[in-house]
Amino acid sequence: MQRNQIYYIRLEIGMKLFNKYKFSDKRQSLGGIISTIMGLLALASLIYGVYISFKAEGYAGLKVGSLGLLSLLISVIGTFIGLLSFKEDDKFYTLSKVGSMLCGILAVFMVAVFLMGL
Repeated sequence: MQRNQIYYIRLEIGMKLFNKYKFSDKRQSLGGIISTIMGLLALASLIYGVYISFKAEGYAGLKVGSLGLLSLLISVIGTFIGLLSFKEDDKFYTLSKVGSMLCGILAVFMVAVFLMGL
């Protein structure tokens, strides 16, 4: 076998691995997409707040507190939207599960952080 034939066979096998057929017209639920985006936004807000606090050596004050509250608010709303998205009919719920879990975990974490600060 020549080198070109081996490469062609490998390419053909590789393409078969990624050729997946979908036999339905289902799409991801809109609420799941929104919930996942909100979860990523809340996570980014939390990470940015930690970064600001680290740079200010723990004396960031109102900036970090407002970012924490923003993260909590976004994650609670995202959890609610993600859970409501399970009521949409004939949809895929993968992003609904991911968004609900991400937002729920962030909401519980942020509530715990605020309770430790009291």
